[in-house]
Amino acid sequence: MAKSKDGTRAPRTGAKPGTAIAPSTSRKGALVRIDDRGGDGAVFRQGEVTLVVGRPYPMGDRDVLIDAAYYVDDGAAPRAARLGGADKVAWRDAATGFECIIMRETPGGYLRGFVGVEPGHPLYGFEHDAIPPELGIEVHGGLTYSAVCQAGPSPQRRLIYEVRRICHVPVGYAPVANATDHRPAHDDAWWFGFDCNHVYDVVPGDRRDRERFLGAETGAVLRDEGYVYDQVVDLAAQLRAIADGRPKPPRTGAAPPPLGLDPKRAG
Repeated sequence: MAKSKDGTRAPRTGAKPGTAIAPSTSRKGALVRIDDRGGDGAVFRQGEVTLVVGRPYPMGDRDVLIDAAYYVDDGAAPRAARLGGADKVAWRDAATGFECIIMRETPGGYLRGFVGVEPGHPLYGFEHDAIPPELGIEVHGGLTYSAVCQAGPSPQRRLIYEVRRICHVPVGYAPVANATDHRPAHDDAWWFGFDCNHVYDVVPGDRRDRERFLGAETGAVLRDEGYVYDQVVDLAAQLRAIADGRPKPPRTGAAPPPLGLDPKRAG
């Protein structure tokens, strides 16, 4: 199936998120290749983590060619409670060149989105709450994260650490045809991120009566991977426009809820 200019593929009709992709292995400490289709990426297993590299990943009604998807079989929550997808998905946005991540927070089960900018970007090193408001950055719930690439795992490539790390995919994991030619030489990207755990969001793991009441009052909905993907690429487009000195680009995904709906962010 042909890939479009934004890195996505045509609307999909195949397997749903959460479909079993690989069996487990008893070799807990080893990084084991358990499936290899040449140009169609590969699957690895290490302990409780399965890593899929260089294959299309379902984001809502489309497939996105991702660099890596991590699945954790930790027994902490049933797959349905974690929205049915991977625990972390990483890719390079074709339109902007920025590295992007969607990560599932534990134990809440809600999704977070991140975009990394390189040194030289006008906002490199800025704290998320210190960005000039006149830039008009708009993303779900507002920016809630800003930091340099987190330190990597040990040389043994412990995948369980990579699942929680906010940084680009290590070169050693990414397939040559899809990723290694654009990987930075150093872990020095600066990441901006947002969360889907506001009062207008359904948080699968939240059982607090007050939060459920506020969610009902604000018409809270579940923010799935398709929605978060659109928010991530729109954030990447805004950050690219700032770097290029261009006006804020038109939004391609759904507009996020007004910040004023969340009492934690109002005012």
